[in-house]
Amino acid sequence: MKQVRGLGSRIKEAAHDVTKLKKGSNHSGGGGSSAGSVAEEEVEEGSTAGGTTTVVSDEGGEQEEKVVKEEVAADNNNLGVFFRNRIQKMGTVMTGGANVVHKLAITKRDDDDGGSSGGVAKDQDEGEEEVTEEETNEEKKKFRMPPDDVLQKMIVIGKQKIKGVSIQDYYEVAWSEGNDCDKEPIYGPFLTSCGKNDVNVDKWESQEGGYKGEWCGENYTQQRIVTFNFMKQTIGQTLVSVQHTQRCRRIENDRCILHMTLKMKGFPYADCFVVEVRHVASRVGENDILVEMGLHVRFLKSCMFESKIRSNTTAETTKLQMDLLALITEGCKPYAKEIAGDEEEEVEEDEGDEEEIDDTAEESKDIICDLPLIRFFITLGAKIFLWPFIKLDLFDPFPPTTVDEALTNVRRRVALLDKISCDRVTDEQKDELAKEMKAIQASLKHIEAITSI
Repeated sequence: MKQVRGLGSRIKEAAHDVTKLKKGSNHSGGGGSSAGSVAEEEVEEGSTAGGTTTVVSDEGGEQEEKVVKEEVAADNNNLGVFFRNRIQKMGTVMTGGANVVHKLAITKRDDDDGGSSGGVAKDQDEGEEEVTEEETNEEKKKFRMPPDDVLQKMIVIGKQKIKGVSIQDYYEVAWSEGNDCDKEPIYGPFLTSCGKNDVNVDKWESQEGGYKGEWCGENYTQQRIVTFNFMKQTIGQTLVSVQHTQRCRRIENDRCILHMTLKMKGFPYADCFVVEVRHVASRVGENDILVEMGLHVRFLKSCMFESKIRSNTTAETTKLQMDLLALITEGCKPYAKEIAGDEEEEVEEDEGDEEEIDDTAEESKDIICDLPLIRFFITLGAKIFLWPFIKLDLFDPFPPTTVDEALTNVRRRVALLDKISCDRVTDEQKDELAKEMKAIQASLKHIEAITSI
């Protein structure tokens, strides 16, 4: 408050000085002697409020008045800042006091109620914990791994969802071959059941720095070699030797990636390409996994039969990998965990599938019902717009080159003529038509006899 009083006195003094200066300027405009005497005097004022020291003379009354006004404005500004800060502090104190009063009132009410408020607060905290657990479980159910980048560059040849199986169980069933676990080997016996001979599946190896894929460029923690051979029907029976270089990598308990490069020898153009196959098992939700398979035929050098090789290799490899995926799915079933709520989810999925089937069936029925109408409009459009411009010679077969071919064509035409004519004449005319047809047949025989000499 002392600062406020000091500022108020400064404002009054500044106003008094302004009044004096105004009077002095008025007198200087009237007489030269008074102006000269005032000009000799200098007034030095220190403006503590503005933070500057200004020397004011009477040589320019307007300049003095301007400087004083600036000092007054500075004082006013400081006064406004001071009051604004004071008001903010008072508001903070009042708000804090209100909060304290509110807390005291709540405490007193709780004491009067015998601590019932504490029980309510505890129930609220427990409810918040339950909500948090429910949200966490919901997030686990909706969990999805991001798409595999390498798989996006390949042809996806198959997908399969396996319920209640962890990534660890999937790996041990599908790719461990019983090493360091209690699972039965599956990959080697599968190849043998497919008619492959001399099947050899090496154990997984690991090294510092891992193994880098040739085509994908990714690093893997494990690698193994699988070899076998089989008889292939090309130009005769050919013995084909195959080598699989398999690399594996697991991302915690969320994803297992197995990438294999297939090289073959023993048939034409086998050195022109290799086959890249990728199995990506990703966790879906809290307990399920989704297995996706990709395929890519990679050509090492140019080949004139690339299209044929790609189509045949894709078909053969897809069938083999789909059979393997079915076997892996069956092998994982004994290790699947039964979880409450899965049946309801399966029922919902089945209902969704049934609705899709019903919609598809209805659409098919609509299309089938519309087929006669569609066929009618197509036929009508062809007769109107196409038929007048089609040359009938286009439908004629190649011209005969021998007499026998010509006679055969004529006899075929005569038989067709006989049939069409009989349908368009009366019974009395049919006898006469039959005689003419016999005459034509006799003439054809005569021609045949003449040309055969």
